[in-house]
Amino acid sequence: MIGARVSRRALLLTACAWLSLAPAHAGAPFLLSEWPAAAPKPGFSLIDGDGHTRTLKNYQGRLAIVFFGFTRCPDVCPTELFKLAQVILKLGNAASAVQVLFVSLDPERDSPEVVKAYVAAFNPTFIGLTGSTAAINAAAASFSVQFAKIPTGNDSYTIDHSTGTYVMDRRGRLRLVGTLSTGVDDWVHDLTILAAE
Repeated sequence: MIGARVSRRALLLTACAWLSLAPAHAGAPFLLSEWPAAAPKPGFSLIDGDGHTRTLKNYQGRLAIVFFGFTRCPDVCPTELFKLAQVILKLGNAASAVQVLFVSLDPERDSPEVVKAYVAAFNPTFIGLTGSTAAINAAAASFSVQFAKIPTGNDSYTIDHSTGTYVMDRRGRLRLVGTLSTGVDDWVHDLTILAAE
């Protein structure tokens, strides 16, 4: 019994000694998932709420947060946009370096005007983007976003979609991906780091 205690203690001390030799932050200190640097660069050509064509180049120099959804989404989309609105408030002065972009996956119902009004309800600085079916399909594919139109009866439908939230750095490179479980403080932590780069 005593020997077992000594062995466990020795193993614990050895593990602690090894950890003390490791760098405090192996790799970047981000809390969100990092996008592989070798992955293809995403992009889009879409229409904003004022009818102007926008690409990711329009937002270089700022951190662009890109989330795909649709305005009739019952839960995921409003929850994520509300969270991002809280993040913007908590960032304080650093918020001026961030632009939230909401890309609609529902061009049949989400006109530029509809998307503009929708995102403004969460934060007036948010930008809604839409476009043709082909343009939205291309944008979603470039971010590896999966979505499908699901009939719900009475000529209506909903859209099932993946729920990653993508962060582009100031140079227009996709750096981080948040999830629905990513907390406000984790967002603030990582965006503060990126804004200082």
